Amino acid sequence: MLSTFKHFIPLPLRIGIKWTGYAIQDIIDPVKTTRVPPRRKTFIGGGDFAAVGDGFFEILKQYGFRPDMTILEAGCGQGRMARPMVDVLTGDYHGFDIDKSGIEWCKTQYADKSNFHFTHANILNALYNPSGLITAKDFAFPYDDNIFDCVFLTSVFTHMFKEDIDNYMAEIKRVLKTDGRALISWYLWEDGLKNPKMDFRFSVDNVSRTTLKQNPEAALAFDLSWVKALYDTYDLAIEAIERGSWSGGPGRMGLQDLIIARHKTNTPELEHKAV
Repeated sequence: MLSTFKHFIPLPLRIGIKWTGYAIQDIIDPVKTTRVPPRRKTFIGGGDFAAVGDGFFEILKQYGFRPDMTILEAGCGQGRMARPMVDVLTGDYHGFDIDKSGIEWCKTQYADKSNFHFTHANILNALYNPSGLITAKDFAFPYDDNIFDCVFLTSVFTHMFKEDIDNYMAEIKRVLKTDGRALISWYLWEDGLKNPKMDFRFSVDNVSRTTLKQNPEAALAFDLSWVKALYDTYDLAIEAIERGSWSGGPGRMGLQDLIIARHKTNTPELEHKAV
């Protein structure tokens, strides 16, 4: 009932209501955890900031995290996933995001950690970076080839169109070492889902659908068969798919699904094929 009612409330009003609630919480029970922003200034995802990061770190450890790794997070936001690694990682962490305020927050909060690096990616986005100078489908990750042991994206592809995702997948392949892992969250659509918690009723194109026709980037689901073909195109061998709670799974990533894949080869001569 609540999810249906949300469709009738304009997005700016919903954001305003949510911000007001968080502001009140900050007064009554202020956040005191290191490297966790106040609730009213947290712009990434929902749920408990620290708990979500801690939960993802447990998944990362299950799939091969080592302290000496070189790690990239595309869409690092305010460091929600970086924070649990801060006292464990001896290798380098690199994160980039299109929201400049999030990057500035991270640079301040992690100034004492010389192996944590944060970069603003000036990518155009109507909500987070309306003055951006480049589109996501044309953006090149600002890193050399074959340097990362692990690349992960959480709640990024769930807000991007297929052309943008195709480019990001090509870049992930480029920067990953052979046998490096990619952990990426999605909404994976397939026929036969029973009682999904999200209503992806509006088609965007032949492979994706959204919950909000007037704001499709709010949440995008992609056909599982298309996603699997995309991974194959970029030599990323899928090792596991963990279903999120939206589709009846255990939901270790909350609502979203998670794909864990390993980079099989690294062939720079591969032609980038838009899909």
